[in-house]
Amino acid sequence: MQLKDQESTLQYIHISIPEILLGHIKSKNSWQNYDQEWSYRLDPPHASHPFQRDLYIIKSKDMKQEDIKLLLDNIVHQDNKAPHNIERAKKVIQEILDLSNNIPIENWLDDTGNRSIIESMIDKNKIKLMDIM
Repeated sequence: MQLKDQESTLQYIHISIPEILLGHIKSKNSWQNYDQEWSYRLDPPHASHPFQRDLYIIKSKDMKQEDIKLLLDNIVHQDNKAPHNIERAKKVIQEILDLSNNIPIENWLDDTGNRSIIESMIDKNKIKLMDIM
């Protein structure tokens, strides 16, 4: 199903997601085309956050480039953290990951990283919106 992008300048989404929710995502560590508009890439596991994976979603018709830094350099940087862009990002995430509306996606765009060990342990079970552009 093609995601319709209405009046959004959203071009890039970065989330951290529990591995258990990645059942149908191809985990080849390379860019995968989702539809004609969006592509995604799942990073390999990191020791710094076990049971969580970083997923990058980018607006692209045919993703072949592997270097996310080069891709991000070409994106026009705007203040995309407006509420309508955050909601748009959540809809894109739900569609690509085939999530129900009952699974919350938390906004961590302004996270300072100052969390206790207990908070960090609890947070590993959440879908976290880390960055959007």
